Amino acid sequence: MPHDFPLGRTALSSTTVSGILSSKEGSETMTKLRVLALHGFGQNAHMFKTQIGSICRTCADDIEFVFPDGPIVVHPPDEACSSVSLTDENGMPLYREASIVIDPCSTLRGWFIYNETRTKYQGVEESLRFLRSILKAQQFDGIFGFSQGAVMASYLCAYLENPSTHPLFSPRFHPPMKFAILASSLAPADPPLPDIIRTPTLHALGRNDTFMTNKESATLVRACRDPRVEYHDGGHFVQTKATWRRFYREWMLAFRPGSTVQPDGVAGPVPKVVHEHPPVRSGAGRLPAAAGESAWVVNPECGLCTAKEPLMMSRM
Repeated sequence: MPHDFPLGRTALSSTTVSGILSSKEGSETMTKLRVLALHGFGQNAHMFKTQIGSICRTCADDIEFVFPDGPIVVHPPDEACSSVSLTDENGMPLYREASIVIDPCSTLRGWFIYNETRTKYQGVEESLRFLRSILKAQQFDGIFGFSQGAVMASYLCAYLENPSTHPLFSPRFHPPMKFAILASSLAPADPPLPDIIRTPTLHALGRNDTFMTNKESATLVRACRDPRVEYHDGGHFVQTKATWRRFYREWMLAFRPGSTVQPDGVAGPVPKVVHEHPPVRSGAGRLPAAAGESAWVVNPECGLCTAKEPLMMSRM
């Protein structure tokens, strides 16, 4: 499955709005939500559309996804060679002249390059300028970003909320996003977000993600005023099991005008198991350890009680 490369040689490449992919299909009798979908580093619009294709099909009657290609062409690192350095003296990946794009579907792309510690970026302004051209031409209700795409999504949320924080977004030309899905990502570092994100966000995280750990993703959760965190038992990818597909659809539709469902009222993708017996307190008010005597809700994916959020919700 496509995933983010941790480091790569890159070059800027032009990308036109006319080349954007869309998931448009299904009934046209009702106004659909429109969602901007941003792929991760080392993917492209075609790969990301394929990766979450089952989500798009589940949502086809109600939600249209639009997939732009990142404007940076990514070249994976060459094989190890003692005479070749992949980074300059500042730790940034070395540029290489942009190659001719023969097959857009297989050309790997990104939104910016970064050093090994993910603290210095290059290419953010170019990507923001490209995304601004899309937002000026089309209007969106929400945004769905994976990994580096979610970093860009967080920038867009912040700048659309308060256009005065970035000259490319002032004066206002697009309303703030109604919602954002930020999968397997972390808070931007260069530049950092100008303020707390007020847009309602859904953070979909893999407990076994070793590329973007839950501790790193916690930085983005804490950067949002109204975050909802959901975990799957996998790694660095967007979970597309049936329960997740339905959850994504229902959560996004809760933001559609006229919806009577609150986003927080949408059932999570992972079923909860509740012990049958009520809690029996003893001694100094501690719950007994005996099986079956706890009323805490247990997540069957990991066996952890939801009364104590695992990893992500803890303050560091």
